[in-house]
Amino acid sequence: MRVKHGVTAIIFDERDGKRYFLLLHRVLNWKGWEFCKGGIEEGENPVEAVLREAMEETGLEPRIVIQLPKKVTWTHAGMKYTYTPFILSASMDSKIDLQQQIIEHDGFRWVEESGVESMLKHEDNKKTFREALAALNSEMKSTT
Repeated sequence: MRVKHGVTAIIFDERDGKRYFLLLHRVLNWKGWEFCKGGIEEGENPVEAVLREAMEETGLEPRIVIQLPKKVTWTHAGMKYTYTPFILSASMDSKIDLQQQIIEHDGFRWVEESGVESMLKHEDNKKTFREALAALNSEMKSTT
């Protein structure tokens, strides 16, 4: 079975003591809300890939906060996908640019933390989001 390696960018900002996460509305191959994600290109490492994907899909230049230790894997149409999730920070004031060569997304929302999980379409995204919150909360405690 072929394997495709990729990255997921869980992008957030904090305002008035609340966290907001960037969700993209996918329209290519299926419809629903997801995090920014994409494949690792030949010669790239996951860090380079997540920063490139964030720029390509959103126009943002976020800062990496945490690389989550647990990869997300799934199989679809004879292909095994293995994605490395990252938590990144960016400003909600930054302009989001969804212009892409191939239209993957037609909209975006900054969603308050409590509303993110219910908007995500796929269970693996929901699980990764819960793991990201745990890591982010742990990181915030260790810096205070």
